[in-house]
Amino acid sequence: MRLPELPDYGIIDAHMHPYLAEHRDFPFAVPVTYDEYFAEQRRAGITLSCGAFNIRNDGSDFSVIKECNRRVLEVHAAYPEEFLPGVNVHPNFPEESCAEVQKFYDLGFRWIGEIAGYVMNYTNYCEGGLLQVMDLAQDLGMVLSVHPSNLEDIENILKNFPRLKLLVAHPGYPSIMENYTLAQKYPNLYFDISGGGLPRWGMLKKGVELLGPERILFGTDFPVVSNGMYVTGVLFEHLTPAERKMVLRDNFLRLSGYEL
Repeated sequence: MRLPELPDYGIIDAHMHPYLAEHRDFPFAVPVTYDEYFAEQRRAGITLSCGAFNIRNDGSDFSVIKECNRRVLEVHAAYPEEFLPGVNVHPNFPEESCAEVQKFYDLGFRWIGEIAGYVMNYTNYCEGGLLQVMDLAQDLGMVLSVHPSNLEDIENILKNFPRLKLLVAHPGYPSIMENYTLAQKYPNLYFDISGGGLPRWGMLKKGVELLGPERILFGTDFPVVSNGMYVTGVLFEHLTPAERKMVLRDNFLRLSGYEL
């Protein structure tokens, strides 16, 4: 059997991080320059990438968060047709975080995250300073992309912010079927397939059957995870061409409101 051909409409990666070799101590191949980074994305058929920069910290200094946001704006300025920045926030600094969200919104960006509590020394999202951030995100119609915490915390977000477009990464954690069951109760819950949303054959197809094709977005977690592996995984799932296009491209555009 031949490998499926890449789609000609261009894939959108809703979950990546603009890390280079200098930013992460990976024992594997990591792009050294952004020219190399986006060349690898294009090689996988990905023409547009979206994500945040995360610097591990103890949550005591908001300048770390501002540095994360400065970096993604810098990458966007250099690669405006290939990268959309996700703004980072921290619960210990609600006012400052909301100001960063508003700044990104005013610049035309509609994406928060992926935010990851485990990287920034907190556990749950639906408490403390992030409540203020989620309230603002809901009012502005921005997407909030989060690394999974736990089912109770995620459900608390969905209950308290029913208009918030919540995108949960890595839906294989802690259980793909528990996540799908939760999403059947809350229409504002979406998943991206990065880092655990695809490895078992049929996982994506089952999600499309249970939730509809509009609730699942393509994401890779590149360069932490192989981008080509995820592209090929989607192409091999038994989806219709229309369903596949929604996952690989159209759901991101509809959810974010971006126009190419």
